[in-house]
Amino acid sequence: MDIIKKIINEISQNAIGDEKGYFLFHQHRFEQLFSLLGDYDKDSSLLDVGAFELHGLLGAYYLGFHKIFGIDLGLFNDLSVSRAAKIGAIIKNCDLEKEKIPFSDQSFDLVILSETLEHFNFHPQRVFTEIYRVLKPEGELIITTPNLLRLNNRLKLILGKSINSDLGENYGPGTHYREYSAAELEFLLRLSGLKKKKLIYADFDYPNRGRVEALSNKIVGTVFPGLRSNLVMIGRK
Repeated sequence: MDIIKKIINEISQNAIGDEKGYFLFHQHRFEQLFSLLGDYDKDSSLLDVGAFELHGLLGAYYLGFHKIFGIDLGLFNDLSVSRAAKIGAIIKNCDLEKEKIPFSDQSFDLVILSETLEHFNFHPQRVFTEIYRVLKPEGELIITTPNLLRLNNRLKLILGKSINSDLGENYGPGTHYREYSAAELEFLLRLSGLKKKKLIYADFDYPNRGRVEALSNKIVGTVFPGLRSNLVMIGRK
């Protein structure tokens, strides 16, 4: 995908830490996200919740979106700010546990919550309520997140292993505090007033898998889609 190459080129020239490694690890997830974004009107106003290093906003920009915004938990640095300025994005810091999304009611046609939900260390209802508030009528929310009920997690439980983050490690912004099932995502949508439009069981094929694990996930996921590693859900206001 040309967009993937453009982002790799951008972050190769102006990298924020080891973001190239991060982006390549999540490449298939971004390909899925950009494929979905390609179906929307490029004049749509778009908000990325958890914009982090602006990879999602870069992809939206290269797709032709020109009304792009992002929020994150105080993680933006000088390079993030200069990158945002380069693509005409408006980014703001926001602690979603305590603060409202810093935009007016019905500001956006589209909101992205990609690989962010699982990092909240609080009940996410307030986030969904805020997303509902800033979405325009008929606006949509795209969620991507790990599938709590994926094959790997089920096997770990059978073997007596925990599927949660290691308590021996210091928890930080990258910690998965809570993962969700498809039914739970739909419940969170309904709780805020949103309706489920589409559910996709996806396998983002992360490169840290061994050959046997990757093959078993592919075979089992073909027969039982609900055991695939990731969830993509689209909600509509």
